Amino acid sequence: MDGRRYGSPVPPPVLPAALQHRPMHPDDAPAWADLLAVIEEVDGTGEHHSAADLARELADPDLDLDHDSVLVLDGGRPVAYQVLRLRAGPDGNVVHTDGGVHPAFRARGLGSYLLDLAQRRAGDLDAGLQVRVPAHVADAVALAEGAGFVAARWWSTLHRDLTRPVEPAPLAEGLELHLLGPGYDAVRWDEPLRAARNASFAGHFGSAPESADTFAHHRTGSRAFRSECSAAACTPDGQVVGFLLAFEFDARTAATGNRDLYVMTVGTLEPWRGRGIGGALLAHALLRAQEQGFGSSSLTVDEENATGALGVYTRAGYGVASRAVTYVPTLWPASRRFPVRESPDSGARVDG
Repeated sequence: MDGRRYGSPVPPPVLPAALQHRPMHPDDAPAWADLLAVIEEVDGTGEHHSAADLARELADPDLDLDHDSVLVLDGGRPVAYQVLRLRAGPDGNVVHTDGGVHPAFRARGLGSYLLDLAQRRAGDLDAGLQVRVPAHVADAVALAEGAGFVAARWWSTLHRDLTRPVEPAPLAEGLELHLLGPGYDAVRWDEPLRAARNASFAGHFGSAPESADTFAHHRTGSRAFRSECSAAACTPDGQVVGFLLAFEFDARTAATGNRDLYVMTVGTLEPWRGRGIGGALLAHALLRAQEQGFGSSSLTVDEENATGALGVYTRAGYGVASRAVTYVPTLWPASRRFPVRESPDSGARVDG
């Protein structure tokens, strides 16, 4: 670190007394999972993580553990963490934060310490900084706003009860539905799906093109990927013009006793939008999930998405379960600044 926070010299952050910190290690996954479980129990985020899932996160080829992770320890026990992920987008680099503090160690300056480290790292990388927090967790909201951050984007997690009927929705004439599983063929599908993902999400807030390794690691190579509920819409010559990738998180199933199909990514190439492709893929996924015993489905959407996804999801029977907000520093470099939006008036307003 060079002591800059977006170009301004500031004193280095000070860790509260009696605590230690170090970069995270690949073998920290079990202890990290235990910490996240305690945080979830108090904050009620609905997110559950297994040690195996987190070990894969720590093996992310894009993650520099030595420079972009911090584990805070109290006598060897993890009490806080932070992971930073650098994403290169069309408007410049952006650092995304993921962090948390054990409830028993809050109000001691740990959150401020981690946020200060994140700002310094973003400054070193000449990058913007985005901090997404659950909107209902008052401590996290107060931390961001108290540090001078402003709300830039709102997100909704939507839920759909799969004990209710699902209406089939055929693809537009001239398109073919290709099931991606069971028995996903990465050689056949990874590159066409990655190209479609990058093209369909170009210009979306917080999104960046994904390399082949990143796409495989986070999407089709994930332990949570469920190819049997995933599909692609293709032209007769094989071009992917729409796709849906579905996940199931084993840790969540174990914690809740309910199988939830999480719709990780839905995309349609811009020239093909407005033809019901997203709705058809979603209906297919939900029908397959019902056949396999899933009790619900969920997904997360940008409330200001301009592609018309709101109508797709609401027509498919989804409703708001929770909300999150992305904060950015007030004094962002101009080249990294996104437009700041006010929160919608109603939690029922969603988009995707």
